[in-house]
Amino acid sequence: MRILLDTRDLINLLERGRPTVQDFDTYLRAGGHQVVLSATSVREFAGSLARGGEFLRLRPLLQSLERTPHTYVREVTIMAVELEAAVVAFNAGAEPVPCCPFVDRWDRTFLPLPGGQRSIGESLVGLRLDEIVYYIYRADPQLFAPPGHHLPALKSLLEADRQLLKAGQAPAREHFIRAVKKHAMRHHVMLPEGRQDAFAEWLYSNPNRCPGLRFSHEVFRALTTNYTDNPETGDFSDLAQVFAVPYVDAATHDRRIRNYCRIASRKIVRMGGTCNYGDRVFQSLTDLMAKFSQ
Repeated sequence: MRILLDTRDLINLLERGRPTVQDFDTYLRAGGHQVVLSATSVREFAGSLARGGEFLRLRPLLQSLERTPHTYVREVTIMAVELEAAVVAFNAGAEPVPCCPFVDRWDRTFLPLPGGQRSIGESLVGLRLDEIVYYIYRADPQLFAPPGHHLPALKSLLEADRQLLKAGQAPAREHFIRAVKKHAMRHHVMLPEGRQDAFAEWLYSNPNRCPGLRFSHEVFRALTTNYTDNPETGDFSDLAQVFAVPYVDAATHDRRIRNYCRIASRKIVRMGGTCNYGDRVFQSLTDLMAKFSQ
């Protein structure tokens, strides 16, 4: 079982001993499980580095985490990879080939560098997680800073969608079609020439075709329909992790995001989705461990 932890649970695990790393390691090994680490969760866990925090405080915590059975998920490219595979399948009259978003090092969870540049530690073999974090921190400490500068754009997008909903101009299908076009443009994915709407309709008709994109879209729509919920900077991390939920066996999120995941999952199942992703999302690591220890 692959277990994706959000940042709150990484902090509880590594800094507060809830549960202890030793107990978690024993649990993972006994069940043949892996903890899944992402660009988002590790970056946010090491966020103090962007505020002048001491790397030496984080080093032993990262080392203890890396000693547990683990893997890394490249959640930032899931949408693009899914869309590219879907375009190929649509053009061929077939079903998309499932993508594998897992990589073997944390620095490989990020977006590719422009111009084919290599990451700072790419030429170094056998780097530990704490060493990779250190090299990136030395080159660009602000990479660990919260993405607060993107918050106004998120609020603007959310408000625009909510206004359309209130005016009855954002039915679920049309909302999804517009979203697919925007995502494709943002990720430089060429949709089928002259058949963009037909392609998006094809995706919408089967929630299994781009599971990460579809689940994240339905979570965002659930957030959109809750007019009293105002987004915060931390939502970027939560929403980024959501992309990876269809590719893991269990994940943790706070109560609020978990509720949106359950709403999204129920809708996906009603529309023919084969997986109820809401059953994979737990409020905490201790809850998750208790469930799968029974």
